[in-house]
Amino acid sequence: MKRKILALLMVLLMTFALVGCLDLRAEDPYNSPATYEQVRLDMLQSVEPSVIVVQTETGHGSGIIYQVEDTDVDGEYLYYALTNNHVVEDGGEMKIYYGDDETVIPIQDYQANALYDVAVVRFVSDLSFSVKEITQIAENTTIEIIPGQDVYAIGTPADLENFNYITSGVVSLAAQPYNNVNNLVIMHNAEINPGNSGGPLFNLNGDVIGLNVAKDAWVSTKNGDIAAEGLNYTLNMNTLAPVIRGFSAENYIEVVRTPKLGVSVVEISDYLETYPGDADQFEAGASGLVVAGFDYTRNAVDVLEELDLIVAVDGTTISDIASLVAILDGADFGDTFAVTIVRLEGETFVTHTYDITLS
Repeated sequence: MKRKILALLMVLLMTFALVGCLDLRAEDPYNSPATYEQVRLDMLQSVEPSVIVVQTETGHGSGIIYQVEDTDVDGEYLYYALTNNHVVEDGGEMKIYYGDDETVIPIQDYQANALYDVAVVRFVSDLSFSVKEITQIAENTTIEIIPGQDVYAIGTPADLENFNYITSGVVSLAAQPYNNVNNLVIMHNAEINPGNSGGPLFNLNGDVIGLNVAKDAWVSTKNGDIAAEGLNYTLNMNTLAPVIRGFSAENYIEVVRTPKLGVSVVEISDYLETYPGDADQFEAGASGLVVAGFDYTRNAVDVLEELDLIVAVDGTTISDIASLVAILDGADFGDTFAVTIVRLEGETFVTHTYDITLS
């Protein structure tokens, strides 16, 4: 019996000791045992806050804030960010996304060069954003790029949930032609994907050596197409810098915003076809438009919620997207609409009507 009690006490003591160790490790910050890794961690931590998402009406790309100026309005700043031309061309209304839905800022204007696939977007904000100076632009310098050196790509591939995703690799070819322009791209194996376009490529010093632009997804062979690996292209900042310095203030193109409620909607039948498990969120046989998302630069987000069912606007029944478009057609900034929704609150469906001003 004494042996059993002693064994039990030993198990309990070991359990408490292990729990203590686990708690301590969870609270203890990570310190790299390798100097090289710590250099990389410190570098990425310092440059990552300047990397952004450029959202358009057709998708998104990435970018980097590289310059800031005071404006005539006290407390507001004019920020400059680099991205690809193919991100902003025909993009319609554009916004800066900074990792959360609360920090979404309209882009004021942009300027681009299609041949070099580079663009500068500008936005005004009273927020303080990290700015990464690019010496090739600011100081007219050239940064050496050599095969074998480490490189790090930061951007937002595929989905906004992957905000500022980091990949690493090495330079494979330092100065290759692209778009019939000599020395325009660096080839490397730091993986990039759709959404990475316009995001920066850093060396281990934290210098921006280029803007990520494309990848080869497939290689054609006599046996058919084979998935490619590690064939990634980045626009060489040494080559881009003179083009960017040549952009002039009078050539910026204003991004024209149109009045909108600021919601993404889906007809309820289509929504339930995609998400049949959400059927209990709506009354049986209900018709209307499901609120699926928001434009956080507009007003609807202040009063509506995701999965609200829009059933009427200004007293007119809304059964499909066409009926909503017809009501809003020709509206101006400042016009106010009474939007009626049905919302599940606990176990009860409650009807609310909110006045939403187009912004």
